[in-house]
Amino acid sequence: MQLTKKYKIHPTEIQKNMLWELSNACTYLYNIALSERKDTWKNDKKSISYTKQQNDLPQIKKEYPIIEILYSKTCQMVLRKLDTNYKSFFGIHKNGDKKARPPKFRSCKYFFTITYNQSGF
Repeated sequence: MQLTKKYKIHPTEIQKNMLWELSNACTYLYNIALSERKDTWKNDKKSISYTKQQNDLPQIKKEYPIIEILYSKTCQMVLRKLDTNYKSFFGIHKNGDKKARPPKFRSCKYFFTITYNQSGF
């Protein structure tokens, strides 16, 4: 059984700004990883695994300073979300639904859910 807890928070204005910065960093990472997957498929006709993208995270953090504010577990959960989206797309497409569409790039206008999969923060 998986236990999930949700908390409603009432952040101050400074905290709201920080949450939006974290959300934008997650969106940016998601879009970078999605772009990498699309480019690799377009050029080499190969797919990139979650593990490969996870192993590339330290290099990505160096290249894109906006992502440095995220904890490594949060980055891993963003990549896991993208991987799950791709698996869902391929599963639906494999079952014969030709209307299935691959994951799209995300806009920074909308809040990206920030997931912490470990306690102790």
